[in-house]
Amino acid sequence: MDKLDPSDSQAALTRDFPTLVDAILLRGPQAVADSIDARARGGTDPRSPVGHLRWLLLSHAHLLVRSHDRAEVACVLHDLLARRPLVSEWLTGAERALPAVQLTVRGPATAPDDLRLVRVLTGHRAPVRSLEWSPDGERLATVGSHDTSVLIWNPRDWTPERRIGIEGAALDVALWSPDGQRLAVLGRSDRFPDLGEHDDQDRFGTEGRLEHVHTVLVYNTVTWEEIAATHTAPRSGFSGRPVISWSPDSRTLAVGEDIGVRLWTVDDGERSPWLLPGGRVRQVLDLDWSPDGALTALTQGREWVQGGASSMPESLLVTWPDPGRAPAYSVWARGVPWDPITGVRRHPGNDRVCVYSRRGAALCEPSSERILWQEERAFEDAWTKAVEWSPDGRALAELRSRHQGWSDLVLWETGGPAEPSVFARIECAPEETTALAWSPDGGLVATGGDSGVRLWRPEPGTSHRSGFDTRVSTPVWSPEGDAVAVYSPSVGEWSVVDARDPNEPVRSGPECPFPRLDPGAQEELIEAARHEGRDFDLYTSMYGPYAPDAISPGQELYALAGRGSHITLFDLVDGGSRRLGAGWPEGRWMLLRFTPEADRLVSLHVRTLTRERDGDWVEELVLTLWDLDTGRQSACERMRQTWASAMHRVDHPRALAVSDRHLAWCGEDGTIALHDLETLKPLSRTRTSGATSDVEFSPDGNTLAVVGEGGVRVVDVVHSDQRWGLFGGCP
Repeated sequence: MDKLDPSDSQAALTRDFPTLVDAILLRGPQAVADSIDARARGGTDPRSPVGHLRWLLLSHAHLLVRSHDRAEVACVLHDLLARRPLVSEWLTGAERALPAVQLTVRGPATAPDDLRLVRVLTGHRAPVRSLEWSPDGERLATVGSHDTSVLIWNPRDWTPERRIGIEGAALDVALWSPDGQRLAVLGRSDRFPDLGEHDDQDRFGTEGRLEHVHTVLVYNTVTWEEIAATHTAPRSGFSGRPVISWSPDSRTLAVGEDIGVRLWTVDDGERSPWLLPGGRVRQVLDLDWSPDGALTALTQGREWVQGGASSMPESLLVTWPDPGRAPAYSVWARGVPWDPITGVRRHPGNDRVCVYSRRGAALCEPSSERILWQEERAFEDAWTKAVEWSPDGRALAELRSRHQGWSDLVLWETGGPAEPSVFARIECAPEETTALAWSPDGGLVATGGDSGVRLWRPEPGTSHRSGFDTRVSTPVWSPEGDAVAVYSPSVGEWSVVDARDPNEPVRSGPECPFPRLDPGAQEELIEAARHEGRDFDLYTSMYGPYAPDAISPGQELYALAGRGSHITLFDLVDGGSRRLGAGWPEGRWMLLRFTPEADRLVSLHVRTLTRERDGDWVEELVLTLWDLDTGRQSACERMRQTWASAMHRVDHPRALAVSDRHLAWCGEDGTIALHDLETLKPLSRTRTSGATSDVEFSPDGNTLAVVGEGGVRVVDVVHSDQRWGLFGGCP
């Protein structure tokens, strides 16, 4: 008998859909993809089925990590592969892995298929807000905004080789020293607590005397021990954070604060000198300490100047040619475009400087006080969040991101004498993306956002994105159930998509084209009911006017859940009110929704079971079905989740929808879940890119419209006897 080729054996295992699902759930998509690379023939060629599967697992890893269960992995993977016949026709046995009730998503791709995307790193449990390559390119440091950690990645196999946990911290940035021997981390932590006292009676945070203090920690990158720490000057209110930059000799850290720049010699305990540019600075916005020793600060001045339709603080570029020896400096006042400037980057090979704001980038020459080139974009376009020069200075990467919408990476050619020109565009993801970094060899560009770190090849290419650029809300089905209208807050208009193919929206104007409850009349009914309910105090409620509430489909009933109180049910026809339940609620109310017949009500509340300083924070999401005739619970489902879990993500439902048979909800991480209405037991779950904010059943109850940052998705509720073909949908 011939001996079986190990690569053929690996391919046979990979082709079995249930085995693939189990491997992803147990080991994670990145590990499975790397195993394909090492063992399967053709595993690195994206033109082959197994190679494209490997690329798919790496590029969509954020949808497959920390899954709720095996059924969720199966549903997400099924949707990803259904669009790709090269792989779907190669796999076998999907029916054996899919749940009895399946959620299958139609609509724009979660991200365009772009082979320039190398992989997605998913180690953080929070949005990534900072990226920094080590000078030798051997490590990548990433910062999670509120998961109290810095991860150090090894580019050889892209595994996190170290996690720096900083207890009680909210971190902003990590910065390697030029010699690679130190890593500075900036953020807020319990090491140096805020100053002053918080006034519990200060409802709006304007009367307290609390001043925020940031922490700078420095680590030895050989032993990873902390070697130094300092605090920043207290600052009141929300006036931004300090900024930091290393000196070329890696001994001094420049800390930009409110009035100037402090030079902190990390190894010395003596008092740090300050660079104070003549009292003209109100706040230091960004710093760049170039290899030639010059320190450039982008600052906000104390004088106010006219900028467009309103006045704003003047912008100053301050340069210290030799800050370590002589405090002499030069100031270029009003030399940059009038806009809230957010960053400065010096060219690695000459004295050109790139300053950038939300409206774009500008190339400047501070020595001659000239603007060499300025990008022009409309106000409604995506905002520039970061700009970085390539290591050789021949290209400029610009990261644009829409709030609650798509982010894009624009690559500019800057090496010639002509003005910069775009040589590549990359459509990243439907999520807030704020971090950007080139690898030292210029071969990769890393972007960091809500779902993790994406690694891109900075080269020309094509990708097509359909759907919406920004978040949409308020899904309204047509009476026939063949179309969905959604509202776009950014443009103030409604659009309509075909429910069978919801890829291309058609604008319909400022009014909803389909019948819906009149919001104005609804508000009048709600206000009248609230004033009648004597047990509701608008100002002591946890949510104030935004307390969780719901109105029945026929506008006969109104339900309201205030802080620490029962659910109150108001009769909008005959008047009067009554409470649901006998005991006091545990936790806080989040969502309410009536059934179509208004005979029952579904509620969601959250209970915090344990909350420890080491991150052991356990929550319980409680779904309850209330019988409105008796005022008692008829079903209850509890879902427990741990914030510190590395295996499962934390879901936060944002909206509920109810049909005559099912309950559905959508969450911040793109989760879409389905429950049986009678028992509230979970039936199915899937996931899409971008946070979801609202969900609505079609008139027949067989389809969901889900909206959020990724636009609109149409989700079919498919039972096992309705499936046709391995990767087909409903007939």
